[in-house]
Amino acid sequence: MPNLLDADRLNHEYRRAILRARRDGVQPADPLATSLARARQDALAWHGYWQDPLPRLHRIIEQRIPGPVGPVPLRIFYPGRRKVSPLAVYFHGGGFVLNGVTTHERLLRDLAIRARMPVCGVGYSLAPEHRFPVQVEEALAAVRWIVQHAGELGIATGRIAFIGDSAGANLALATACALRDSGEAAPAFLALLYGMFSDDLDTPSHRTFGSGGFGLTTARMRWFWEQYVPDPADRRNPYAAPLHADLSGLPPTLLIGAGLDCLLDDTLRLAERLRVAGTQHVLSVYADLPHGFATLASAVSRADDAVSEAADALRYLYRSSVAGWAERHIRQQTAHRRLAEAFSGMSSRSSSLAASRCLVGHARERNSQAQAPLLPTQPVAIHQNAIQAARAGR
Repeated sequence: MPNLLDADRLNHEYRRAILRARRDGVQPADPLATSLARARQDALAWHGYWQDPLPRLHRIIEQRIPGPVGPVPLRIFYPGRRKVSPLAVYFHGGGFVLNGVTTHERLLRDLAIRARMPVCGVGYSLAPEHRFPVQVEEALAAVRWIVQHAGELGIATGRIAFIGDSAGANLALATACALRDSGEAAPAFLALLYGMFSDDLDTPSHRTFGSGGFGLTTARMRWFWEQYVPDPADRRNPYAAPLHADLSGLPPTLLIGAGLDCLLDDTLRLAERLRVAGTQHVLSVYADLPHGFATLASAVSRADDAVSEAADALRYLYRSSVAGWAERHIRQQTAHRRLAEAFSGMSSRSSSLAASRCLVGHARERNSQAQAPLLPTQPVAIHQNAIQAARAGR
């Protein structure tokens, strides 16, 4: 549970939502404070609290496909009647230990409706009952099954995106790398929300936020890694910790980070590695939100903005080239540079505050597209100001 003593740093709408949940006796799961079985029950209750009512859809398909250790459940959410559509394959977060498609169902339904395409949730096996590489193998099995059955599912095989949050972002990226390495068709697009991409727990964001003032702790991340990949030597495997992978040849990628998150540097370091690899990508940091905010989109408008940002990017799968999504952001670069230059004339504190507010409020107007670009060649200064402001508590 976020520490409400840090209320000035936390998005006020998020804070009110947390207070309401606390009054109703609902709180996030903490597997370090209780049994794993109880933590999983708490996770279901926590996510269920934010889901009602679920948005209505045209149809839902439930499927169990063969996997390496047993059937893998898939749930495909169809928002409309299109005969052939792109598809977003979603991998849920939870440290590879908690959650499932059900905990993220509202998010998946929202994405399907806003992106105007089916979204498939993958119910991969959880650790410690099943450890790496089972989850990657199951993700690959799910994607291969979808491609093989694309005709009956109404899916355009060349327009499949992977999206995931936290551990699911790790799995989405690792699966994309594995498909590329095997010579199979890679996804057309990646959207990675506040991912856990490396077991390095000695980063600036871990040192700043790892004590748990905003929810997720370094201690909990260490425990998650121990459940998923017990042997530290195995965490150098690029499919376990994809920050260490070869990131060349990947599709356009949206990175969404949480400014009050001990995993923030995982996203920032991945952005730098994508830049070096020459991969088109956009970095968007929501500076006053903590880890896991997307599943609170029903209660927090800024979290809802992030969902819309991801859906907006996914809709480019309907166009002739997904690269147009990144190019649109590139065309905004001059305006953002001028804005950053205007901020540079203020005091250091005012500059950071202004940049932070501009960044985290970038999608407030529903009739405009969310903009927070990072070019393949260099980062946008406005992001660094917002990140510095978040770390400094401003």
